[in-house]
Formats: sequence, C-alpha cells, structure tokens
Amino acid sequence: MEILRNKKGASVLGTIGLIFAICLILFGLLNLYSLASPAAGNKAGRVIIAIICFVIGGGLIFSITKSATKTPDKMEVKVIQKIELSGDVATEKLRCDNCGANLEKDTVKVMAGAVFVNCPYCGSSYQITEKPSW
Repeated sequence: MEILRNKKGASVLGTIGLIFAICLILFGLLNLYSLASPAAGNKAGRVIIAIICFVIGGGLIFSITKSATKTPDKMEVKVIQKIELSGDVATEKLRCDNCGANLEKDTVKVMAGAVFVNCPYCGSSYQITEKPSW
C-alpha cells in the first residue's frame, strides 16, 4: 500500500475508482433502459440491480470526492542541514560575545540560513558572523 502514501498514487487510485463508479452507474442505466424492450424478462430483478448499481456508484463517487478534499490538520517538516568542511578543522569553545560565558550546542539555532545564538546566562541574542581568517 505504498502507492497510497504519496499524492500521485492516491490520485491515480481515485481516478480509477471514479471510472469504476461511472461504469456502475451506466450499467444501472442500461438495466433501466432494457425494461422498455418487450422481450425483457424479470423486470423487478432489473430494477433492483439498477438501484444497487446507482447506490454503489454514487457511494464511491461521494467517498472519493470527500477523501480528495481532506487536508491534513498538521504537517511536520523536518529540515536537515549538512555542512562539509574542507581541509583540517580545529574546533574551539563557543563563547558569548556579550558576557564571555561558555555556550552549549543547544544555544545555537539555524534560522533562515543564518546562525543565531541565545545566551542562557545574560539573555543576549545575536547572529554569528564569520570573520575572515587572513
């Protein structure tokens, strides 16, 4: 059932279901049309089959269109950023520019492509800028 998890697969199955429902309704109409023939036998059975086809076809159309308009209440998006560094890299402790306290990795956040620091000691917030090494 992996095909139902993506939108494209669900729309393909919905289209196939709608085609099947239309065929059922057309088959019901054909049964009703055949009642006009003088050689038609078992007229009550043909009417019952037509009604069953209409109900099943209409129910399929109703359920497919209802499920197609359903939108998820909450969608979670997870963004993973990977940084590739060239050459030898030496790590050093991150210190707050305002009070000089050692900062943990939880105080650093990436928002809109920029690195921001929130110091839990002095409460200051600022963006980290890369200083040239030359």
